[in-house]
Amino acid sequence: MQGPQSVSLRKLVLMAALQLSTVWDLVTTFLGILLILDSLHPVIISLAVIGTLIVVAFSFATRSLWQRRQRFSAASLPLLLLRLVWAMAIAVDLWTSLTCNAWFVGRPPAGGSLALADLLGRLSLGQLILVVFVTLVTGISPILVGYLRDQDIDAWLS
Repeated sequence: MQGPQSVSLRKLVLMAALQLSTVWDLVTTFLGILLILDSLHPVIISLAVIGTLIVVAFSFATRSLWQRRQRFSAASLPLLLLRLVWAMAIAVDLWTSLTCNAWFVGRPPAGGSLALADLLGRLSLGQLILVVFVTLVTGISPILVGYLRDQDIDAWLS
């Protein structure tokens, strides 16, 4: 029987950072959906919860969905459909998170437009760069958590 495998400090720090970033992605996806739908009705809140869970599930499943190579045939149709839904989930994740992050930073006036273009237009160039950067990094964090979970990160970094 083998003892527990040791985990390096590098992997612990990287995975902790990615997991924290994933939590922020979940929060901004959820709040972004609420901002876009502009309602706190229980059905809208439920839709935001379900949408957020779908996004994170597809993000974590990225490796599984894309590691297989299949030729186009009737048998590959379910995988192609899953990949299409994955692409839509990632697009929704980035859109909703960018909307929420821009809303946090730009602080539009009450009753102001919540359209993404308007929110981004309120930001200075520096704010825009930081909001886009944070959104992209947090958006790929769940993908990286799912991919790196069983990988030997130390071998890559050495």
